[in-house]
Amino acid sequence: MPLVKIKDKYQVTLPAEIRERLALKVGDVLEVALQDEDIVLKPKILIDKNSAWERLMTVLKKVHEQNKGIDPVQVERDVMEAIQKRRHRQSKKSYAKRRAR
Repeated sequence: MPLVKIKDKYQVTLPAEIRERLALKVGDVLEVALQDEDIVLKPKILIDKNSAWERLMTVLKKVHEQNKGIDPVQVERDVMEAIQKRRHRQSKKSYAKRRAR
């Protein structure tokens, strides 16, 4: 396991093997968390709020066009169910990763 040294202003340099494996680049954003006595860094992608809303509205227009004649309440239920299934799969993956440590 590589070691890093805390420098001025409490900065550390991530080892090359980790940066390369995660394809990290200068300017990328990492979330910092404390789990028990471990410092955990997670790469994150920041999205401009207005841009995200525009993208969402574009997708929703396409969905509505493709689902003409279908009850909008049913479409909403289907979308919510798909989101919940996706979140459940992601939380199971996160749990499995934590247990593997």
